[in-house]
Formats: sequence, C-alpha cells, structure tokens
Amino acid sequence: MIYVEEKDFNHQIKLLAFLASSQNLSICAWLYPESALTKLLDFDITENANSLVPVTSYENGFNPKCTTLISASISNINVFGSSYNELKLNCDSLALYKNNEPSWFAATIGHEGMSLIQDDLLLNSLIQAGFSASTVAPDWW
Repeated sequence: MIYVEEKDFNHQIKLLAFLASSQNLSICAWLYPESALTKLLDFDITENANSLVPVTSYENGFNPKCTTLISASISNINVFGSSYNELKLNCDSLALYKNNEPSWFAATIGHEGMSLIQDDLLLNSLIQAGFSASTVAPDWW
C-alpha cells in the first residue's frame, strides 16, 4: 500500500488525474452514511449495484451508497475537483477502479488528507511526479 499524505484537495485531485492518465480506470464518490442525496453533481447515487468494495467500512455492516461508476477521464475527475464544498459535506472518499475489478485501485479520503494506492510498484513514479508518497503509513493513520 502506498500512502500519500496531502491536505490540499486540489492536489488530491491531481493525484487521481495522474493515476488515471496512465491506465483505463473508472471513478466514483462514496457518500457518508447520513447523506440523503439522490444525485451528486450530475451523477446518480446508487445502492452500489456493481458490488464495488467501498473505501471505508462501517460498523453494523452498513453498506454506503456511491455515485454511478464512470470513466476516470480528466474532465470527469475535474468535475469532482470543482465541487469541493459539495463533496466535503456529502462524501467520504473518491475511488478509482480498474475495469471489471470490484476492489478499489486508489482512493482519496479528503477529510483525512490521505490518499491510498494499492500498487506499490507505482511508488517511484509518484515520487518523481512530486507526490509525497511512502509505503509506510504515517503514525496518525
């Protein structure tokens, strides 16, 4: 696991865009349990029809809702990036998924200032791109 500690939301979005630029990925936003939205931005909220693995697990087996899974194109990532306030109020995380894989590949948990990437082989390219990445979790995590 790679940990990228980044409090600035715009840098978290840049990280997602960087990861999506080199592979064919999809993205969704995971909502907080208390969110009652039926749409986030222009994206429908679903009961996780694709059986995706959420980034955060909740007590009592609660299954969070998410936006529909869409292409992680730069324009779609930028739509999420331009909506900081709405995401801050309603979303736990943004997650990238490889096609036909239910487990997330990378995620950013905005309110924690933490991004997680499951592929350790990307460490050097992340560091070379200017991201503060490490395979060692920060003490507070």
